[in-house]
Amino acid sequence: MSQNNMLNSVLEFWDGLKEGFVGFSGNISIIVNSILLGVVYIIGIGITSIIAKISGKHFLNIKFNSSAKSYWESTSAKKGEKNNSNKTKEDCYRQF
Repeated sequence: MSQNNMLNSVLEFWDGLKEGFVGFSGNISIIVNSILLGVVYIIGIGITSIIAKISGKHFLNIKFNSSAKSYWESTSAKKGEKNNSNKTKEDCYRQF
């Protein structure tokens, strides 16, 4: 009987240790993922934003024009032709 009790106590110990490691690893993964995602955001979005501001690039045309009927830019120009907004079809496809 004493061997059975000893085996049960060892199994309980290992089960508790396993639960502890699972909880610890969950907390560590949250911390590491938050740090990594923050770094990727700062490097990817932050540097891109700074470079765009320095170069004067505007990714969205958000200026309000009260006299404009529509902000729609037509892309119906044929190859080499210019449409109403003075853009060729190639300009519309190669915006960036």
